[in-house]
Amino acid sequence: MERMLQSLFAEFRTGQYFTHFCEQSGNQLWVNAVYFWRDLQHYHELFYQDGLDPYRVQREAQLLYSTYVFSSARRSINVSAEVQREVYNRLLPAFEELFDGVVEHALDILLEPWTLLINADQESFQQVCVQEEVRCIDSPEYRELQNLYRASEQQLGQRKFFPSSIPPSTHSKGSRDRDSWSSVSPIYRGYRLGSILGQHHEIGHFMNFLQEHDASIHLMCWLDLERYRRTSKKKNKAIRQERSSQIAAKYLNKKYFFSPASPATAEQQKDILRWAGGQERLKSEDLSNAVVMEIQEIIRNHIEETWMPLFLSTKEFIERQKNKEELRTAERFSQHIYHRSRARKGATKPERLWMSCSKEILLLRRALLDPSTCQYFQHFVSLKGDFLENDVRFWVEVQRYKDLCHSHSKPAIIQQKISTIISCFINSSMPPALQIDISPDQAQHILEKRHELGPYIFREAQISVFSELLKFWPEFQELSRSVCKKQLVPLLQEKRAKYRAKERRQRRREEEEAERRAREEQERQESCFREEDEMEKSENELEQEDISEKSRLKSHSGTLMTPPTRPLLWSYSKYMAGLKREEVLLRRQSQLERSFSTDLGRKTFYPSPSVLSNCKDKRPLCQFIIK
Repeated sequence: MERMLQSLFAEFRTGQYFTHFCEQSGNQLWVNAVYFWRDLQHYHELFYQDGLDPYRVQREAQLLYSTYVFSSARRSINVSAEVQREVYNRLLPAFEELFDGVVEHALDILLEPWTLLINADQESFQQVCVQEEVRCIDSPEYRELQNLYRASEQQLGQRKFFPSSIPPSTHSKGSRDRDSWSSVSPIYRGYRLGSILGQHHEIGHFMNFLQEHDASIHLMCWLDLERYRRTSKKKNKAIRQERSSQIAAKYLNKKYFFSPASPATAEQQKDILRWAGGQERLKSEDLSNAVVMEIQEIIRNHIEETWMPLFLSTKEFIERQKNKEELRTAERFSQHIYHRSRARKGATKPERLWMSCSKEILLLRRALLDPSTCQYFQHFVSLKGDFLENDVRFWVEVQRYKDLCHSHSKPAIIQQKISTIISCFINSSMPPALQIDISPDQAQHILEKRHELGPYIFREAQISVFSELLKFWPEFQELSRSVCKKQLVPLLQEKRAKYRAKERRQRRREEEEAERRAREEQERQESCFREEDEMEKSENELEQEDISEKSRLKSHSGTLMTPPTRPLLWSYSKYMAGLKREEVLLRRQSQLERSFSTDLGRKTFYPSPSVLSNCKDKRPLCQFIIK
């Protein structure tokens, strides 16, 4: 069944091979079933598009019912009367799971032609004769390569035995290119800078080669320009500006690109400056992609004309290529197969996901609609996450809401059901407000558009919740198959009790930690208060000492019959005591403000009118609130 589902999902990419087999069989029931499956996929796609169109969904549902499900339909697949009645009663409004019973019936029908097709393919494969044939490569391209190789060998021999006495001219660029590439083996003459950059193991060797010849700045400039060009203008604007300034300061100066030894000619340098808007704008503004690509082209041509032939003709490069030729060929072939399979999988990933899980989706929906199985699954997922148990309840309540819509209940009852679901799961009075696994944007959309979405108000939320539950369905199936139903309930209850006990222990540890912190805070405050009392005592002692000192001075001045001296207005002990007193007062004020803000965050207590009327002193109102 699973292989058949995968082939049905890949039917459009295989040229509808299975559909043609059913048509050629002459069995009209098979043809109708495969046509129903194809049209049903278009119906399901309507629910996963951006912006659901209720009118189009309703029209497609009615078309499927009248074409395949109805007993007198022109392409009837012989659905039972009970399934017909169920689909008809739930046809308005139409939801995604409307044709689940019809899908199971159609898959049972298609299983027979699929088995016949597989057996026929196996028999035909066994009857194919295997023939081995060895062919030599003798194509026009191969003959042309052979002729070029012989011609190059002759030129090398002539140049070796009859060297030319005329020095190479510098005015012909084409002749220079041919002379520089003549020393390169014909096998590697097609190599360019992109070929080297595509081979990760050769980039380092090429960079070392350029460093040995003091020419690594060319490749570094090209790579930095490529990195800058690939930086997004909108998402990484700051990074792009920084890289542009670095490139202008490092390369686009008179030491490299605008120097006499530049890879660009004088005319090309003038063109670059003109396109960039001058030297000042080149340094102050970001480089445009057109200017960057033109500079890259100039540097690339210089590297390919000057340094690539020298690198490709080195003995080290030739030995590396000879040793890795077979390995590189096998790797290139495997990468080609891998990338081709990845491309096919990536293009059809959402569709394959739906196709491979189609049977599991039907089974999970049936299980959630069964009260006993739903209860088992609810106990099971409660051990996996905080909101998964609520996800099950939410899905079931949304199904009940759909049943209300199908029963054509009064609008007031339907709105009351919507309000109940929202208040329980989406905007709960108990923290947190969102009690299910959906994004806050979806919850906000439901709250804002609840009167505009109609019967499809919970469509996206139910899909999100169902996708979360579907992840744990295979594991639950394995557990159900390994344990009988009598042992399943005690096992789940035992696991749930252990999970709850673990949660309680964690909560108890958190409470103990909070109590410990509160106790430390209280002890710290008490120690502060003790320090304040000690400071007050020390102040009193200092005052007593001052008074005794004054009296002693007065008595001493009276005995000596001297005029009264002026009392000492400043002393070091008083100054230090004043500083400590000020520090204690500031600390006390900050603690009172902190505790006042904490109490207001938890609960605000207001004084009664009698307290306000009997208040005789001028203390601030915050002191009454704190007390």
